[in-house]
Amino acid sequence: ESYGEKAWRKFKDEPLVPLGALATVGAFTMAAIKLRRRESRSLNYWMRMRVAAQALTIAAVCYYYWHTQKDGESTQPRQLEELQAKRDQHLDKERKEFEGRLKAAE
Repeated sequence: ESYGEKAWRKFKDEPLVPLGALATVGAFTMAAIKLRRRESRSLNYWMRMRVAAQALTIAAVCYYYWHTQKDGESTQPRQLEELQAKRDQHLDKERKEFEGRLKAAE
């Protein structure tokens, strides 16, 4: 599983966490812009929004953690089985290609 595949899988499993992280970064960016322009009222507003976005992101992380623990099942064993199946398919394919090259070389 590549990094991109893992990130996409996690995004589908827990969509509120990356969205909350993006909201936090966006609010912090706006706060930095307001700081540079010396607009203190807007700066305070965006810093409060950053704190709110962080709080909601942490709440989402806790919710997803609690939800997986409450169900008594973790998605990890299923994902490990899927990864192992993909790995086995890839190894079988490589083995067949190698055997074909060996036969062609003889």
